[in-house]
Amino acid sequence: MDLNVYLIGGVILVLAIIVLNHQKQKNKMKNFLEGSGDLQPIFLMKAVEKKNKALSDILYDGGVKPLAGATEVNSNGPKAALIKELEKLEKDYAGKKITLRAYDEQLFDLLEKVNKLLVTM
Repeated sequence: MDLNVYLIGGVILVLAIIVLNHQKQKNKMKNFLEGSGDLQPIFLMKAVEKKNKALSDILYDGGVKPLAGATEVNSNGPKAALIKELEKLEKDYAGKKITLRAYDEQLFDLLEKVNKLLVTM
């Protein structure tokens, strides 16, 4: 009978330690996330940069965008339409017409379209 009391007490003690540790870790994580609120846009900017580079590598010859007046792309092709869409997105973001998150999502959609175009070619 005495052994059961010690076992029950031990289980209660272990559970109390687990619950207290969980609360402590939860508070640490909450404080960390509150303190690093400005890091998310940095990661989002990195993602946007990678998507822009991938799109440039695929759509432009050698990954280098031509100067504003030197577009040599066939204006009727699907590749030209995707280039125009990318340029419009860049202008909208530069003009603060769309948010960073929306820009990222639209770049992702454009990247999917480009990948589908490459598969069909």
